[in-house]
Amino acid sequence: MAKENRTEAPTPRRLEEARRRGQVAKSVEVSNAAILLATFGVLSVVGGRLVTELGVFMRDFLSQALVQGDLSPESVRKGAFDILIATFRMIWPVMAASVLTGITINLAQVGFLFSFEPIMPRFSRINPIAGLGRLFSGRTLVELLKSCAKVAVIGLYGYVTLRDIYPHLLATSYMEPSYVGFQIGAFMVRLGLRMAVLLGVIAVIDYFYQRKEFMDNLKMTREELREELRQTEGDPMLRARIRARQRQIAVYRMMHEVPKADVVVTNPVHLAVALKYDVKTMGAPKVVAKGARLVAERIRNTAAEHNVPIVENKPLAQALYKAVEIGEEIPSHLYKAVAELLAYVYHLNRTKGVGRTREWGRT
Repeated sequence: MAKENRTEAPTPRRLEEARRRGQVAKSVEVSNAAILLATFGVLSVVGGRLVTELGVFMRDFLSQALVQGDLSPESVRKGAFDILIATFRMIWPVMAASVLTGITINLAQVGFLFSFEPIMPRFSRINPIAGLGRLFSGRTLVELLKSCAKVAVIGLYGYVTLRDIYPHLLATSYMEPSYVGFQIGAFMVRLGLRMAVLLGVIAVIDYFYQRKEFMDNLKMTREELREELRQTEGDPMLRARIRARQRQIAVYRMMHEVPKADVVVTNPVHLAVALKYDVKTMGAPKVVAKGARLVAERIRNTAAEHNVPIVENKPLAQALYKAVEIGEEIPSHLYKAVAELLAYVYHLNRTKGVGRTREWGRT
């Protein structure tokens, strides 16, 4: 079905299936901006120490090389290895900050996800027609515009910043060599931090765009939604028939309890509640059946057929119907009213017979 007909939001099951395939809402720009910001942030803290250590190392290394005058392959390899170890020792905080930031940002965006689906071979990936479709798709156009925007914004900002600090860079030619490194390093860190902030703004916009596009791509048609509902919960028509059958069975069982009731309290026509009380087995009278409208009429008819007293008491019928479920004992605040009702019914049974509908208080 055409994509424009996909109007329904993706269900949790569809989102979970997409996640298993490695499809998640993720922005690479967020990771890039965060890594850049963390890198220059750490450099702003430890950059001075790195420049000092690097200067000391190069001075000692060159002094030793000049004194020894040994340029054999073994000495060159040893010198290269020493440079590598010293460089790693100096820059490991920056590397650690970049790696940890990249891992943290990716976990924050998509959580822990391990899937082979994105790297599985598929014919559509080497299909030239599908490749041309991706090349001229709306997503490719957005990525192109985003790249152009990054180059334009960051390039313009970098040019303006370098233009402002250009006199300071020229002034370094009159400074002590040991101070030039600190000055240039400070300029570069400042420029890097500002560019990282600009990338962060672009990254936030890109994240919301990627998330919206991801949700739009996973939207479903009404037919797909109905099909998933049938797969997860069964056919709606079948479930409706099952619920109807369950209601019929519940009403059937309830009607079997009406002949055993001591009294049926009515509204008089809208509600009916059947009560039973056994001193030996019950702590309080129990509701054995209740219903409204047609069910209430069936309860009254069944009670009349089996000579169960039917008493009209609107407030009590409404209170019992709302407060007590079938099979539950009545609450304590209704004890007095129900006790008076049962006393009236017992008196009615002894004097007037049973099976007649009477209004409460009228003998």
